[in-house]
Amino acid sequence: QTFQHYFIQINLRMSTEPPPSLAFSTVVAPLLSGFPKDQGKLLRDSFVFAEKQNPGFIHDFVAGVIHSEDLTEMLLRLGASTCSEYTILSHVQLHEHLNAKAQALRLLLSSIPDQISERSVFLQTIKDIAQSIKDLLSCVNNFNQMNGSTPAMVHNKRLFDYQKKNFVRSSKAFSDSLRSYFRENQQNVVFQSANKLITQTNVLMRTIKIITEKG
Repeated sequence: QTFQHYFIQINLRMSTEPPPSLAFSTVVAPLLSGFPKDQGKLLRDSFVFAEKQNPGFIHDFVAGVIHSEDLTEMLLRLGASTCSEYTILSHVQLHEHLNAKAQALRLLLSSIPDQISERSVFLQTIKDIAQSIKDLLSCVNNFNQMNGSTPAMVHNKRLFDYQKKNFVRSSKAFSDSLRSYFRENQQNVVFQSANKLITQTNVLMRTIKIITEKG
C-alpha cells in the first residue's frame, strides 16, 4: 500500500505529456497498451515522470532491458510503430490526412537501415522522404489555416509554431546528415538524425492532437 501511495503522489505532480523519446513511442508505449487500463496509465505516468526528472532515462531503461548491439538502428527500424499518443482520433478528413502523411514519413525513415547499402534504392528513398516531408508540412499548414481562429489554436499557437519550426529544423538536420554520410560513409549519423526526425514528427502530431481534442 505504501508503494502504491508513493506512485499516486507522483501522479499528482507530474506532467502527463509523453516525452520526446523514440524509445518511449516505439517500445514502452506499445508495451504498456497491453496492460489493464489503470495499470498501464500508472506505469506510463511513472515513466513520464522518471524521464522528466532524468532525461534519457527511458532510452537507458530500454537499452538495459533489450541489450541491443545498436539501439539507434533498432529504434529506427521500429520508428513506424503505431502509438495512440501521436494519432489524432477524428474522422475529419484533414485529420486523417495528417495521420496518414505522418505515418508515411515514419515508414520511409524506418526503412533506411534496410536500404542504405543499396545506393540507387537509397537515393530514391531520399527523394521519397523529401516529398513526404513536403506533403506533411502542406497538411500542417492547411490545418493551421482551417483552425487558426479556434480557441484551442489561439491558446496553443506559440507551441504549434515552435514545434513546426523544430520539425523543419530536424528535416534540415536530416539532409545535412545525408551529405555527411556520402562524404564519410558513417551510417549511424543518418540513423541518429532519422530518429530525431521521427521524434519531432511525433511531437508535432501530439501538439496537433491536443489542439483537436480541445476543439
